[in-house]
Amino acid sequence: MIQKIKTYANVGLEWHEIIIEADSSKSLPTIEIVGLPDAAIKESKERLRGTFRNAGIQLPNRKIVLNLSPSDIKKVGTSFDLPMAVAILFLIFEDKIKIPQKEFLYFGELWLDGNVKRVNGLLPSVISAMHHGYKHFFVPEENVYELEYVPGIEIYPIGKFDQMIEYFLEGKELCGINQAKNIENLYEQTNTHEVDFAQIKGQLIAKRALAIAAAGLHNVLMVGAPWSGKTLLSKAMSSILPPLGFEEILEVSQIYSLVGKLSKDIPLIIKRPFRQVHHTASKISIVGGGSQLTPGEVSLAHKWILFFDEVTEFPREVLEVLRQPLEDRYVVISRVAGTIQYPANFMFVGAMNPCKCGYYKDSEKYCSCSLIDIKRYQSKISWPLLDRIDMILEIPREDIDKILNNIIEENSGSIKEKVVNARKIQQQRFIWFSITSNSQITAKYISELIPLTDDCKHFLSEASKKLTLSTRVVHRTMKLARTIADMQWQECVSINHLAEALQYRSKTMFVEAE
Repeated sequence: MIQKIKTYANVGLEWHEIIIEADSSKSLPTIEIVGLPDAAIKESKERLRGTFRNAGIQLPNRKIVLNLSPSDIKKVGTSFDLPMAVAILFLIFEDKIKIPQKEFLYFGELWLDGNVKRVNGLLPSVISAMHHGYKHFFVPEENVYELEYVPGIEIYPIGKFDQMIEYFLEGKELCGINQAKNIENLYEQTNTHEVDFAQIKGQLIAKRALAIAAAGLHNVLMVGAPWSGKTLLSKAMSSILPPLGFEEILEVSQIYSLVGKLSKDIPLIIKRPFRQVHHTASKISIVGGGSQLTPGEVSLAHKWILFFDEVTEFPREVLEVLRQPLEDRYVVISRVAGTIQYPANFMFVGAMNPCKCGYYKDSEKYCSCSLIDIKRYQSKISWPLLDRIDMILEIPREDIDKILNNIIEENSGSIKEKVVNARKIQQQRFIWFSITSNSQITAKYISELIPLTDDCKHFLSEASKKLTLSTRVVHRTMKLARTIADMQWQECVSINHLAEALQYRSKTMFVEAE
């Protein structure tokens, strides 16, 4: 009789229920796996034989066929080892199996000696299965840490395949975990930051601008001479980001589970990701892809900061791949293996020197670059990409006396409180919309969510004509002004808010602006 075992498989962040059918026939004693398996699954034949041999179970002298249904979905990875082994176990001991009343899903890779090894992508598979009504899961012991905080499920940690044999053949009970841990304990462990704004002397305008950016999820590019503090300011931003909600934690952690970046030390992603990309990174590492269609840096930075230091050192074609995710908040990867969509709702933060020597328009040091050299250096950033950046900040070098002075600066905790309050205002505003921050307001709703008086419209119209602003930049200015108003607890956007928003789009450091 054909035996059926269920598991879940994820293709990117898309999940599919997989039914493993086991059957046998009189033929040469082999194991055949069908249903569009990849090479890793085909190699599991030897792992299955070794597991049963070391468990003291003789496989029948018959041909065993394992079908992974539906057969039109590509099966990838080694998490199918354990469910296939259970299907064979049910096939061999059909009359002796003590079928439980609960419906289980099985995940795990097998060693030759029967030990069960951890697998990647377990968290998104379990969460998807939970949403489809499944509550009971056999999982590797090494994966338990990433499921312990998910409520409403019961997990059964498996260290060896012998435990499955004892459970189904001997009726030996397994100790399940059905009580989710308190996630507040993780918050306490991650309440530290590398850089605090109190450690940065001066730069009051930049600090205010970055607080506004953090409150509304606005993209930022900082331009300034070397040693002006651009990188330090960027790293300090992680200390003022509002905490992730529980649903956001699970959403981000699922992406990290796919690439195997969850561990016992970091069972879930509690802090908002700060991803710093080196200028040698390729286009595929930025947007994702490869043979397994894995997520890239834009998706690993989902739910906040993607930091590009020395932006002009990146090849132009690498920077251009950011245009679509910056606009759409997701990235689509199309390869021969298929098409996958990953979330990419990140906040772009970039830092650059204005020229090759770094001292163009510097008040203290002479620039040795020619105008042509400066233009060639800056041309690596296209104007369409600059249009997708809300704030272009000029970061001057602070006076050394101010840096050495013991003046007490506003700390990150105080700034964070303002950011969190502004975020709460936005959450209330967007309660009936599928957006969470001002920067995500689309053109369809911008007039409804950011109403302007006639005076504000006239001011913005005159400014856009004088500064030659595109429609995209005008909309981004309105959204930035809305965030400034939220920071000041103002219900309506005023001319002052629009003027400040325009001030944060300074292009005086770019030769094209002259």
